[in-house]
Amino acid sequence: MARPWRSISVRIIHRPAVGWVRTREQDRHGMLERLAPEPGQSRPASPGRPSGSRSGAESVERMPAGQNMGGTTGLQRARGAVRVTFDRQPATGAAHLTTLYQSGSSKCLLPRVSGPMREAVLLNTAGGITGGDVFDVEVSVAETTLAVTSQTAERIYRSVSGSGQVRNRLTIGPGGRLDWLPQETILFDGGRLDRRLDVDMAEDASLWAVESVVLGRTAMGEQVETGSLSDQWRIRRGGRLIHADGLRLRDRDTPDGDRASILDICGHAATANGRPAMASVVHVSPDAEDLLPKARALIGTLTERSPHDVRLAASAWNGLLGLRAVAATGHALKTALASVLSELRGSPMPRVWTL
Repeated sequence: MARPWRSISVRIIHRPAVGWVRTREQDRHGMLERLAPEPGQSRPASPGRPSGSRSGAESVERMPAGQNMGGTTGLQRARGAVRVTFDRQPATGAAHLTTLYQSGSSKCLLPRVSGPMREAVLLNTAGGITGGDVFDVEVSVAETTLAVTSQTAERIYRSVSGSGQVRNRLTIGPGGRLDWLPQETILFDGGRLDRRLDVDMAEDASLWAVESVVLGRTAMGEQVETGSLSDQWRIRRGGRLIHADGLRLRDRDTPDGDRASILDICGHAATANGRPAMASVVHVSPDAEDLLPKARALIGTLTERSPHDVRLAASAWNGLLGLRAVAATGHALKTALASVLSELRGSPMPRVWTL
C-alpha cells in the first residue's frame, strides 16, 4: 500500500499577535502556512495581513514540498512501536496474551489459527519505510509457542536524507519457542535501511529467524544502483553471545575513480553471484544441529527441481543451524524458503505468506 496522497501534519509555529496563531500543514503539493484566529476565540484585530487578502480571511502561503520557512527539510516521518507478550495459561496450557501495545504506524493483528502455534501479524500502515522513519518491535514468549510474521513485504523507498531505523527485540523464556518469519524486504533504488535484530533466549528455548532481501521488484525489471542496507543480528543464549552476523551493502567509490553500484557489488561470486534476492535463516535449539542432514536433503531435492533459480547451503555448529540462499527472483526465493522451512519447522508457514 502506498502512502496516502494527503498526509497532513499541522502544528502551531508561533503567535504573531494576540489571539492569532500561525500553523503549518503538509500535503503532497507542498507546505501550507496558515494565519488564523486561535480556536475558540472571536476574530481579533488583524496582525497585518498580506496586501490583497480579503478582510476576514486567513492568510495562506504555500512553500515547496519538504521545506519550511527556513529552507530546511521538514518532511513528515513515520514512527511506530509494537510490544507483544505471550505466556502459558496454567489452566489450559494454551498460549495466553498478556501484553499488546501498538502506536503510530505499527499495528499487530492476532488471527485465529487452527494449529497449536499462535500467530502475530505485524503491519506498517505508512506503506513503507524511508529516511528518518523509526520502528521498534518487542516480542516476548515463555513456556509457549508463537510465530511472528508481517502482513506483506516491507518496502524501503528512496531516502532524501538519513536511513530508516528498524529495531527488533525478541525475548524467549524457559520452555518457549519463537519463530520470527517476516516476509521479504524490498530495497528500492536510493533506499536506505538500518535494521537490527537482538535475541535473548533461555538455554532450553527455541528460535527460528529468517530475513530476506530483494533488490527492487524483479518482475518489473528494476535495478538498484544506489542506497544502503545495514542488517545486524545478535543472538544470546543464557546471557552468552552465540551468534553475531552483519550485512552492509552500499554503493561506493572505487580506487580508480569509478562508482561501484549495489548491482555491481552483488554481481560477484563472493556476494550474491548476480542474484538480486537473498536470505539468511538461523535456528537455535538444543537439537538444532541434528536437523543438518534433513536440511541438506531438502536443499538437494529443491536444487534438482530448479537448478538455476535458487542456490541454498546449510551449516550447523555450536547448537545452531544456519542457511543461506540467493535467487534470481523474489518469488523463487520465497517459494524455496516456504518449502524448506515448512519441513524443518514441522509446521506450515503463516497463511499471509501465500496471499
